[in-house]
Amino acid sequence: MDPSIYRPISLLNIGEKVLEKLIKRINHHMYKNNLMTDRQFGFTPQKSTTVMAMEAKKFIEPVLEKRGVVIKTSLDITGAFDAAFWPSILHSLKELSCHRNMYKLSKGYFSHRIAVMTTNNVSIKRRVTKGCPQVSCCGTSFWNMLYNFLLNVDLTSHLKVIAFADDLMILTRGKTVAEAENYMNLEVRKILEWAINNKLKFIENKSKVMLMSRRRRREKKEIEIYVNNKILKQVNSLKYLGIIFDSKLTFRYHINYIEEKRSKLIFSLSRSLR
Repeated sequence: MDPSIYRPISLLNIGEKVLEKLIKRINHHMYKNNLMTDRQFGFTPQKSTTVMAMEAKKFIEPVLEKRGVVIKTSLDITGAFDAAFWPSILHSLKELSCHRNMYKLSKGYFSHRIAVMTTNNVSIKRRVTKGCPQVSCCGTSFWNMLYNFLLNVDLTSHLKVIAFADDLMILTRGKTVAEAENYMNLEVRKILEWAINNKLKFIENKSKVMLMSRRRRREKKEIEIYVNNKILKQVNSLKYLGIIFDSKLTFRYHINYIEEKRSKLIFSLSRSLR
């Protein structure tokens, strides 16, 4: 069993919980001054997975109606919150003109951290040098600040990047498959460069790519999008945050999926009622 698949919950002491509540005041500064990008839909007020799906649909549908093509890429980060690089978060706070007291408080929060794990009467201590504690009050805020600069990377008008927490979706449009493929590879290269500079890594095994088009003519349908010098797996439908997108944006796969789940639920309820 791979140990990396486990995500332990951090149990914090009272003092640290109070400190986290104080640090969360950074959110007030960010949203009051409109410093956060509107491309982040996770841990953001009045936004949800449904709003994100509609934002993606708004970009894709006009292109398909004009018989263009869209390439959709879903990228997955190794470790995500556990891999958040503290110097990058502190640099983000400086760039976003955070108040000096809040910056010092955050810097102190990241200093001299120790994780203690106790099991079977054995206690193990390790010094922590990166990452945001799972289920912490301010961990999500720090992550959004870090990701804010990725979502504001200078990209072409042919591309749209949106995220829900650490789940990144990249959409590229083009008149031909080759054009969209070229744009996607160019922009993915910029995103990977940002990840390297911030000590993060995208997993090519969990990342997927899908070609979307309503054309009937015969043309190349195999695309090659590279992450870490490896070609991403191409799929005909892509499940993203519980919603299944298909290559023609008809949502038939999603409707069938929901219908199948409903049928199983009804069957289980009918057996219980007997």
